[in-house]
Formats: sequence, C-alpha cells, structure tokens
Amino acid sequence: MTAPSTQRARCLALALALGATASLRAMADEPPLPPPRPPEFGAPAKAPEAPPPPAPAAPKEDTASTCLGKLIADGAGAEAATAPPASAEGCGIDTPIRLSSIMADGGAVSLPDRPLVACEFAAVLADYVRLVVAPLGQATLHAKVTAIETGPGYDCRTQDRIAGAKISAHAKGLAVDFMAITLADKRRILVERQTGADEASYFRAIRTAACGWFTTVLGPGADAFHANNMHLDIEQHGSSASYRICQ
Repeated sequence: MTAPSTQRARCLALALALGATASLRAMADEPPLPPPRPPEFGAPAKAPEAPPPPAPAAPKEDTASTCLGKLIADGAGAEAATAPPASAEGCGIDTPIRLSSIMADGGAVSLPDRPLVACEFAAVLADYVRLVVAPLGQATLHAKVTAIETGPGYDCRTQDRIAGAKISAHAKGLAVDFMAITLADKRRILVERQTGADEASYFRAIRTAACGWFTTVLGPGADAFHANNMHLDIEQHGSSASYRICQ
C-alpha cells in the first residue's frame, strides 16, 4: 500500500472510530429505557362492567289477576278467595281461588265440592279435565263428563295426616283428590271401583295420562290412604321440576 493510500485508510478508520465514540457518548447522555413488559402480563385489564339491575318482579296481585282472568276467559267458573288462617307452619296458598266448574267438550264440568286451590294448580287441573278427562269419557263411555268430585282442595295438614310428616301439597292449595266422576247418562264412576271393562279402561287411561300433567299421582293400590281416591298435585320434588311420582 502506498503512503497516500495508508494515510487515507487511517483517516477513514479514525473518522469511523470518532463517529462511534460520539454515538456512544450520546447514548450515555440519554436516560435508559425501561425493559419491555413481559408478554404474560399483557395489557392492563379493564374493570368489568357492572351488570344491569334485574327487572322488578311483577306484583303478586297482577300475577293472580292474570291467572284468574285466563281461567275465566277459558270458560271456568272461578273466583278469587281468601284462604283460612294457617293452623300450622308451612300452610298457605299463593293466589287462592274457588273453582266451581271447567268448560270442556262444549259444556261445563261441575266441581260440586268447589275446591279452594292455588290459581296455578287450577290452570293445570282445568287443562287436564278439558284435554284428557272429558274427551276420553266421550270416546270410551260414549257420554259427556258432567261432574267431578274433588274434595275440598286446601287442607292445612301433613301428608296422609301422619304426625311429624312433611306438610301436604293440600296445605299449599296444590292438590285435589278425585273421588268420583259423573256422566250425562247419570252413571257415577267411583275411583275406588268401576263397573265393567269400559269404566275400568277409562279410569286406567285418565290415571296414566295424569302423570303427564301432575308431579304426583296416587290412587288405589298405591297405599291405604288412596284406596278410594286419586290424589293429584303439582308440588315439585326436590330440585327437579321433571321428577314424577306415579302410583
């Protein structure tokens, strides 16, 4: 390498060195940057938004009025009632009504006992009579169902009146006990016993169908307490709304 070339190379190296030194000095004068945020922490999370307040429940009076109004609109003989004072803990009816008749097959099916029941139970009972009991009576026995004996409905007592037992569904207005069914031709079909194969077939059919409408169905053969009646209620068993007792 010639002297001029060497000199130029040295000058270039010096210039590069001076530039690098200046850059390092400038970097030394700047404040250090913080380390990057670890990825597992991510961006700060937003505070969760408060859920909207729940909609206020409909007043009980409005619910009762709607239920009773629908029953009457469907042709039932029903009226608001007052439950007697509870004589034991756990007794009482929400939306009590007196049910005196149910419209089915174009005519009224009388309930001569005028049971005192909760309106929600009355709605289920009315559908069962209108869609099952009355049509099957006409189809099987060739006569209209004109009356059903149900007992009083509400009764503040324990199950089967056994001391210390659980409060009965009757004590909440959620049950009736079918005792007999009267037809337009004056036949009176007892739950306890039927006359002839047709009556037996009819009762067996409405008893089996009842399990689709009520959570508890107990009749003759279930136990001694139901030898002469068919108990129907809509009380929930435990936490399951679909569990059924059909005996």
